[in-house]
Amino acid sequence: MQRHQGMSTLKFPERIKDRFAGMTRSERSVASYMLSNLHLLPFESAADIAARVGVSQMTVGRFLRSIGYAGIGEVKNELRDAALSPGLKIGDRLERLRAKRGAGKDAHRNLQYEVNALVSVYEVVGSPLWDRAIGRLVESDAVFVAGFQTVGGMAADFAARLVYLRPSVTLLDGRDGTFADLLAGNWNRPCLVLFEIRRYTKFSQLLAHEARQRSIDLIIVCDRHCHWAADDTDLVFSVNTDSSLFWDNQSPFLSLTNLMLDQVARRLKRAVAARLRALTELQDGFGAFQE
Repeated sequence: MQRHQGMSTLKFPERIKDRFAGMTRSERSVASYMLSNLHLLPFESAADIAARVGVSQMTVGRFLRSIGYAGIGEVKNELRDAALSPGLKIGDRLERLRAKRGAGKDAHRNLQYEVNALVSVYEVVGSPLWDRAIGRLVESDAVFVAGFQTVGGMAADFAARLVYLRPSVTLLDGRDGTFADLLAGNWNRPCLVLFEIRRYTKFSQLLAHEARQRSIDLIIVCDRHCHWAADDTDLVFSVNTDSSLFWDNQSPFLSLTNLMLDQVARRLKRAVAARLRALTELQDGFGAFQE
């Protein structure tokens, strides 16, 4: 494929502007949308863009090839890097981080890791995997949440917020040594949400295996090194925990659960509103929060 002369040195917005005069009407529509929504492009697919503009997905692909990109993935990669370049509004702050010695350089490198991980989390929203998992969280008659050792806090936070959206949410801590609330309960279709990050605990693997044996719906949110997760369920959300800091990056876990909770709330709608009113009345009655 021949590219426009000199185009290889141009960045995405400049490539569009360089070719704009010679574009067809549909190409101009795609170009105008992309230029106006650069901040959204890392989170959109070619199908999303086509639907918003009112053209075919093939038109979007053809447009991208005409300005020198193999597809939307290549554009996303460039924009992710550009988000950390000195040319944008946050560039001065990033440049100061980059210029610092020691901890400053580590912080800048870690920021790159975190931005890439966050974008990857948003990319899974709306996928078949995502829709199946949200369906389990909404439709199951009970949801159990577990996480041990360093991820126990993540599990507790997710369970504490999910209980505001739907009934029958239980945090499993394993203190009784049986997990009886889940495994000996009288549930029609329970769901287990399991958080894990290396070093993986024996509890997590045993509980996941037991859930599979009992045909319990299982959602695992883990790092990308968790090789055993897919053995027990196809509902695996692997997040990128790469970090230049002392601990692995845990922010993608929180971003993912925030998005999950938002989708549960949107699916349940009126039921959530009624539940929030009821819980607020209980909190007020017990004086749980200060005025």
